[in-house]
Amino acid sequence: MQGTAGEIVSATLRNYGVTCLFGMEDPVPVFHSVDRNTIRIVTVRDEKHAAIMAHGYAQATGRPGVCAATFGPGATNLITGLLEAQRSSVPVIALVQDHGLANKNRNASSELDHVASLRPFVKDVMRIDFAEQAGDLVRKSFRTATTGRPGPVVLLCPADVMLIKVEADIHAEPEYIQCPANRVRPSRDALAAAVSMIELAERPLIVAGGGCLISDAASAVVAFAETLSMPLATTMTGRGVVADNHPLSVGPLGSTTGGKYGRGQVANEALAAADLVLLLGTRTGQICYSDWSLPTPGTRIIHLDIDPGEIGRNFAADIALVGDVRETISELLDLAMDAGLGRNSPVTEREALLARKSAWRSEFETIANSNQQPMRPERLLAEISARVDDKSLLVTDASYITGWAMSHIDVPGSGRFVLSPRGTGGIGWSLPAAIGAKLADPSRAVICMSGDGAFGYVMNELETAARYSVPLLVVVFNNSTLGFQRHWEQKTMGEYRECDFLDVDYSEVARALKCAGERVTDPAEVGAALDRGLTASGPYVIDVVIDPDATAPILGFENVLAAGAVH
Repeated sequence: MQGTAGEIVSATLRNYGVTCLFGMEDPVPVFHSVDRNTIRIVTVRDEKHAAIMAHGYAQATGRPGVCAATFGPGATNLITGLLEAQRSSVPVIALVQDHGLANKNRNASSELDHVASLRPFVKDVMRIDFAEQAGDLVRKSFRTATTGRPGPVVLLCPADVMLIKVEADIHAEPEYIQCPANRVRPSRDALAAAVSMIELAERPLIVAGGGCLISDAASAVVAFAETLSMPLATTMTGRGVVADNHPLSVGPLGSTTGGKYGRGQVANEALAAADLVLLLGTRTGQICYSDWSLPTPGTRIIHLDIDPGEIGRNFAADIALVGDVRETISELLDLAMDAGLGRNSPVTEREALLARKSAWRSEFETIANSNQQPMRPERLLAEISARVDDKSLLVTDASYITGWAMSHIDVPGSGRFVLSPRGTGGIGWSLPAAIGAKLADPSRAVICMSGDGAFGYVMNELETAARYSVPLLVVVFNNSTLGFQRHWEQKTMGEYRECDFLDVDYSEVARALKCAGERVTDPAEVGAALDRGLTASGPYVIDVVIDPDATAPILGFENVLAAGAVH
C-alpha cells in the first residue's frame, strides 16, 4: 500500500480485525485514516478510561484491545489502565502521539520521554522512527501483546513521521490476531512425572487461575477434573472456569471470599486438606492464597503456567510445567488415561463436599432473603444472581464489590463470566471496562457493578455510554461511604475518620448525563428494577441504597482485627 504512515497504521489495524479504537482523536493522522465502516471510533472522557475500555474489549473477545492518547499528560493518563492490563495479563495496544522527531529535546509543549515514562507499565514501548516501519511495528505490537504471558504494548507515533508518504505492507499475521498466539507445552518427561504424582495422591485439588480463561482452557480443565474425580477450586480471576452447580466445584479461594457468609469457606477448607494441589495458570497472589498460608506446608504442588517466572514464586513446586494451560492439561489427561489412571473418589468424599456446599448455601440464604432496610448487599447480589445465565458478563469494580460478587453470584456455566481488576485492585474501573466489553460483544448482557466510591472515579463515562447508545446495566451499591476503608479503620483503630460521602442519587446523575435510571431502597422492588434495566435499549443506572455497616465476606472482618494490621 502507498500512503502516509498514519494511513498504514490504521489499515493494518483494520486487517487485524480491530473493531473499536478508544481514545481522544490522537494520533490525528491515524484517526483521520480510519475506515469507519469497519472500526468504530469511541471518544472517551479520560485517556485512562480508554485503556480500561480496551482491556474490557480484549477480555470479551480474546483479541488485543486498542486505545490511543496524545503526548505528555494524555500518555501518562493511560498508565493506571495499562498497569492493570500488565498485571492481569491482558493484551492491549496503546497508540501514543509522540512529538515530531524534529522537535525532540527542544522543550516542545508537553514534551515527555514517553519511553522512560511508560516502559515500567507495559511489555514493550516501540517508536515508529521511519514511515517505512509503520506496518512492521504494528505487527510487532500484536506479536508482543499476544505471545508468552500476554500484556500491553505502547506504539509511539511521532507526529511528523505519521504524515510521510511511503510504500509499505499492511498485512496482518493471522496467528497473532487472537490470544494466546503461541501454545507451548512442557516436556514429555515433566508431564509423565506429574501423572505419577497424581496417581499417588489421596486428596488432590485443582486450583484454576485466570490463565485458564486466557488460554480458553475451561472445558479442558473441567474434563480433566471429571475424568480423575478431582475437586476444582478457582482463584478470583479464574471464576467462571467451572459452574457452581458442578458436583466437583468448590468455589473461589481466598481471604476476600472466605469470611462470614462467604462461599470461599468451602474452597479454603478443601485447599487446607489437600495433599496435592495442581496450580493452573495462577500467580499465587496474597489474597487468593490467604496471605500465602494455603496450601499448608508439606502439600505437594504441581504448578503449570505460561510464565516460568511465576512457578515457584511463592510455593516450592515439586513439578514445574511451563506451558499453555489448554494444551498442557489436555496432553496431561491423555497421558493419565494411557497409564490407566482413573481416580474414583469415595462416595463419602463426594457427599461431604455436597454437604459442605449445602451448609454454606443455607447460611447465606438467611441473609440473602433479608427484607432489612437499608438493604443488605447479599439480597441485591442474590437478585442479580437469579437473573444471569451463561450469556451474561459481569464486570465488577475492586474492593467490597469484588468479594461480594465473587462469593454471592452463582457462576451458571463454564467460560468467561466475570471481569474484575484483580491485577492491581484499583477502584474506578468497572464502568469503562463494561463499556469496552459490551461494544466488543453486543450479544452478551453486560452488568456493571460498582460501589459509590469507585463510581465517583468514572461516572463521567456515562455520557460516553449514552453517546454511543450502549445497552448496559449499571448497578451502584450505594452506602455513601468508602466501605472497606471505613471498616478497616474501625477494626484496626477503633474509629474511622473521613470516609463518608453525601447521599447522592446516582440515577439522577445518570439522567443528567442522558442515561436512564432509578433509585431503589426497598428490597421488594429491586428485582423489578433489575428486569427494567436488563431490557433497556441504552445505558440504565440503578442506584441501590445498601447498609453502610455491611462488610464483604473478608476473613476476620466479623471480628476486630489486631491494631497495626495493614491492608
